[in-house]
Formats: sequence, structure tokens, C-alpha cells
Amino acid sequence: MKKVYTFVFMAAFAMQSFAQCSGGRYTTKIFTQTKVTKNIAYTTARNSGGFIQKVMMDVYEPQPDTVQLRPLVIFEHGGAYWTGTKDYQSQIAMGEEFAKRGYVLSSATYRLEASPLSLLFQDLMLKAVARGVQDTKELVRYFYNSARDSSNPFRIDTTKIFLCGASAGSFNVMHAVYLDTADNLNPQWRTWLDEVGGIFGNYDFIDFGKDIFGVVNINGALGDKSYLDNQHTNFLSVHNVHDPEIPFNRGKPYKIPSLMDVDGSNILHPRADSLGIYNPFYIIPTIGHTSYSTDLFGTVEQPYFDSTVWYMNNFFAYQLGCTQTPTAIKTNQIKSLSVFPNPTIDEFYLQGVQQYVGQTISITDLTGKEIYHSIFTGKIVSTKDIGLTKGLYIVRLTNESTKEDTVGKLLVE
Repeated sequence: MKKVYTFVFMAAFAMQSFAQCSGGRYTTKIFTQTKVTKNIAYTTARNSGGFIQKVMMDVYEPQPDTVQLRPLVIFEHGGAYWTGTKDYQSQIAMGEEFAKRGYVLSSATYRLEASPLSLLFQDLMLKAVARGVQDTKELVRYFYNSARDSSNPFRIDTTKIFLCGASAGSFNVMHAVYLDTADNLNPQWRTWLDEVGGIFGNYDFIDFGKDIFGVVNINGALGDKSYLDNQHTNFLSVHNVHDPEIPFNRGKPYKIPSLMDVDGSNILHPRADSLGIYNPFYIIPTIGHTSYSTDLFGTVEQPYFDSTVWYMNNFFAYQLGCTQTPTAIKTNQIKSLSVFPNPTIDEFYLQGVQQYVGQTISITDLTGKEIYHSIFTGKIVSTKDIGLTKGLYIVRLTNESTKEDTVGKLLVE
């Protein structure tokens, strides 16, 4: 069904999409200046200390810009629910990057805990996530209401809202979109969550995410992969394969025994594939967490900041119809390739692909540059013989007659 919806979307909106992307808008930085409106209180709510606080954001816009309706990118910082700010250097840089491409970007904070002690107790951590999800939904409502009731001061196209977050910010946006009242929550969790108004806040209904245009998950997770059961919201994941804070697979945040298990990006990716959800997945082959910035100080870290922006830019452009990627259009025609061992040091083989012997094997890096192209023999492949250095690669087998692809990722250490 997802493939059918994709083609219908492309057919119905192709002319409009390519018109709005003309001149490189949404794909390249066509603006040299931006306008920043700082310290907007998008909601007020009770924090973990029992006090009512204003929850703040900054809004970045391209300048000057004559387009009447622009896509909105909401980006929430990380910080384990006890630290982090919209004023991080990396948050400011994200605002500048995407405003110069023609987007409006909201750099948003959310209610934080008074101390890192909340990391040690499952009930406090769950309540922190609940507050973050509530704030995320209030933020979306703020832009809907301002468009409807206040003459749309930021000229937002409310049909094109991207929810993006890193670490704790990613927990917020992922649960805001994919967790709903139809999902099965642990009864003890539900009791704790109800003490702070519930995980859904004022939006206790199914499929809040149906009105969200796309999601970006940077080193985040869901409480359980089963929450990922709606088929209308595509998402991008970026995650370090060796993440010491939020598990790449299933595990406990920070490996703290008292916390709950969560499902990281490498668990969510095959789950989304099985549902036909377009979910490009970029693995950073290092030890680290939200590698585009430092955890505590939010400074920009290269080359991962530029790489993360590149991944996001491509995802947004595809969602807007500015680009057409073969893997997106052919989601259900591409099979998953089993590569062993993975990661590898010097050699690997492909499992269950004898039907591709005599067909084509190609290997590209994450920029799309082809490193290797040959006839597939079915035998063990030496990474050194074909020129693979340390890094992450995409391995593709192609049946030249049927054009059927089998694709997998290979990490060389």
C-alpha cells in the first residue's frame, strides 16, 4: 500500500512540488540572510518541581523571502531531560542551515528535570518523557493556532511540518508521532504517566502523527517497536553504531539497570521496513552520541554536523517532492541483504543470494560514490582486495533482467 500511496502523491503533486523547489529552494542555501525571533513562549506548564514555567523557542526564517507558505522544521535539542538549550551553537547552526534553504525552523526547548537524578529512576524518567511529548504537541498546536487565529505570522504551511529531535528531543518527537491510545502500555507506566497528565497531554487520541509530514530521529528510540504501527509518517534515523547513551539496538539508556529497555534505531528500521514506511537509516560507524554536536555544550562537531544536515536535507527534499530517490519509490521492491560478519575487518560474504550469482554487485559509500562494481560470484569478498577502508558502505545486488535489488549495509572496522 505504501508504494501505491507514494505514486498517487507524486502524480497529484508533481507539478506543484517541482515549482516550489525551483531555483534550488529546499535543496541548497539560496538565501544569505536569516531573521531570528527569540524567546517565544509557546506554552506554559507545570514542571517537575511543581512550578508553572514558560516553555520557549526561537524561530528562524529566510530573509528576504516572498513565498507565502513555507515548510516548518521543528528541532528539539538533546540533554537527557536535565540539560540542553535552544541556544546551543548546534541549534543555532541548524536554524541557519535550513532557513537559508527556505524553511522556517523552530529551535525549541521543553520542560527539563532539576537534576540528573531523574536518570536513575524509571518513574521520573517516564514522567520526563511524558512532559516532553506534551510540550511537543503543544508546540505543533501553537503553529496551527497562529496560522488560524493570528494571520499566520511565520507564514507556515501547516500541511508540511517536520518534527526533528536528537537524543531526548528524539524521544519526544518519536513518541508524539507513533505512540497513541491504541498501543499497549505497561499498566505501571500508565499509572506514573497519569500522575503528570498522561503521555498524550491534551491530545489523547489515535494518530496525532497523521498530520506530521516527516520525522527525524537522531540517536533516539521508542519505548517499544510495537508503537510503530501507523503507516502514514515517514522518518529518517541517524545513529552511532556504538552509542554509549541511547542503545543502537534494544537496551537501557546509559546502561542504567533501573531504567526501562527501549528500542533503538537498528530495531525500528526493520520494523518500519516491514510496514512499508520509507525510513532512510544512516549509521555513524563510531563510538559516540549525537555526533553532530557535543552532549553538554552543544558545540558543532565536524564532519558529522555537515553529514547530519546532508541526510536531513535529502529526506526533506524527498518528502517535498524536490527529489526522487529510487529506494523511496521502490520501497517494496527492495529486499534486505544479509551481510556476515558485520562489522568486519577483512572479509565478508552474502547469505541466501545464490539466485544473484552471475548478476551485478556494487558497493557505494554514504555519499553515493561507487567504490566497487563487478559480477557477483557468490564467494567470500576481501575488503582489502576491492579497496574498502574503515567506514560504512551500502552493498547492492541487482538482477539486471528484473531490476530487482537486494540492499544491505556493511561496516568495515
